[in-house]
Amino acid sequence: MSTAEEQFAEDVLACVDDLNEVLPRLAARYDDLVIIAALAEHVGGALCIFMRAGICSAEQARRVLAHMEDTAFARYAPNTAEMPESVQ
Repeated sequence: MSTAEEQFAEDVLACVDDLNEVLPRLAARYDDLVIIAALAEHVGGALCIFMRAGICSAEQARRVLAHMEDTAFARYAPNTAEMPESVQ
């Protein structure tokens, strides 16, 4: 990994830590699914703005979304039979 990539990875982890400090306050006010839906709105809107501004391509945006999907379903086998009922 290059120095720029290492710095990016470190920055991402630091940002995750900062978000982890904010989430309990949101959880006290909103249901978990509401928080996730709001975060999805932010991510989707940001990707749209980035594509329109030429900051990223549609392919790069799709890779971000694929990474999110991989992260979300990493614990589960490809078939939904092993997923909890609440996720199916």
